[in-house]
Amino acid sequence: MIYPMAPIAHFEELGVTQLACNDQAPYLARQTVTAWLGTAHAAHEIVTLATSELVTNAVKYADTTDTDDNCGSITLKLSQDEAVLRLAVTDPGSRCSAPARIPMQEPNLHSEHGRGLAIVDNLSRGRWGSYRMPGGGYRCVWCHLDREPTPAQIEELFQAPI
Repeated sequence: MIYPMAPIAHFEELGVTQLACNDQAPYLARQTVTAWLGTAHAAHEIVTLATSELVTNAVKYADTTDTDDNCGSITLKLSQDEAVLRLAVTDPGSRCSAPARIPMQEPNLHSEHGRGLAIVDNLSRGRWGSYRMPGGGYRCVWCHLDREPTPAQIEELFQAPI
């Protein structure tokens, strides 16, 4: 089941930025959301991790547009309403792949890939989705994260099997 997206008009924008779609993008995205929220924000850890996973996927799965393996640009946007933070990552997308829910996997210490959306699904408690932008083929992957998670909720999120 895909969680219905709340109308964007109900969200207050905390920040929006463009990132080059390259190997530095996940690092720069983490630094950016930290600047927007601050390290003392209750949701800082989960927002930073979700950001890293979504931007990494954007870099990995977007079609490349030039010989430098640069896939264009990524738009990172963070908004909030009274209950949730809405993280949205827009990228050039891929003609041959789309974000999809995957079954829970047994944790494997040797696995290095393939858990990003499962992590986002867990952090957002299933409140995420994706859509194609009209006109240009760009895609947006978004998630809603608790704005004020308790320390116990954060601990539970980081202990859940992926």
